[in-house]
Parts: sequence; C-alpha cells; structure tokens
Amino acid sequence: MTFRFGAAALASLLLCAAPALPLRAQPAPTAPDTCSLALTARFVGARDMAEVRNAVRQVARPHPVRWIGPGQPITLDQNPQRLNVIVDENGRIAVMRCG
Repeated sequence: MTFRFGAAALASLLLCAAPALPLRAQPAPTAPDTCSLALTARFVGARDMAEVRNAVRQVARPHPVRWIGPGQPITLDQNPQRLNVIVDENGRIAVMRCG
C-alpha cells in the first residue's frame, strides 16, 4: 500500500513538473501604412542621391518625407503621415518608417 501511494505521488509530481505545451504564436499586428511605406520600401539599400530622393518623394506623394542622416538631431514630434528615411554611415538608405 505504501508503494502504490509513493508511485502515485511520484507520477503526479512528474505530471506537474512536465513542461506545458507551447502556445501557438500569434502574428504581430501590422501597423497601418499611413505614409506609403509599402510603395517606397524598394528604395531601402539605395544610395542617398538627388535622383533617389526625387523618386522617393514622387512615390510617397502626397506624404511629406524627412531624411535623417547619421547623428543628425531630429524633432520628436510624431506625424503618422510622414515618411522617415534613415540613411546609414555609408550613405545608403537603411530604414524607412512612418512617423
């Protein structure tokens, strides 16, 4: 009788210590494209040149475009309609985002 109680206690202890089944990952909610980001994303990796700037402005129209270089101070105001183009140290477009 002691053996059965010991085995049952051990089994319940093991079941409690078993890892829980992983939860199914929920897809991250996508932010609305308020600044023509989907249309201008093709310019990521391009060199920061006058021709590229003009093309980005044309594609992003009517949204304003703000170019941000390395170490350049910027205002912290949020404008979901504005396209921010971040240029890296090599003079290439690294990231684009709304705001």
